[in-house]
Amino acid sequence: MLASVTSEAFIAYSLQFGNTYTFKVESKNSYGYSQHSEPLEMLCAFRPDAPEAPSTEVQGNQVLISWDEAVNNGAEITGYKLFIQ
Repeated sequence: MLASVTSEAFIAYSLQFGNTYTFKVESKNSYGYSQHSEPLEMLCAFRPDAPEAPSTEVQGNQVLISWDEAVNNGAEITGYKLFIQ
């Protein structure tokens, strides 16, 4: 995507979760365009959604606690914290 803008800010729409995007900028005056800025890479992702409530299954004197994987919002789920009160 190439966008011509006249200010120092731009909102990028329609980015896809899980994709990595590279952003570079060049400036322009009456003599032409500058070289590109250093590139910035960004993974389009944010915090995962909360998992659904866990379920339990009694197995003898133990309890199996399980839940479905949360929606990852573009980045792999790498762990969970389980709180027992």
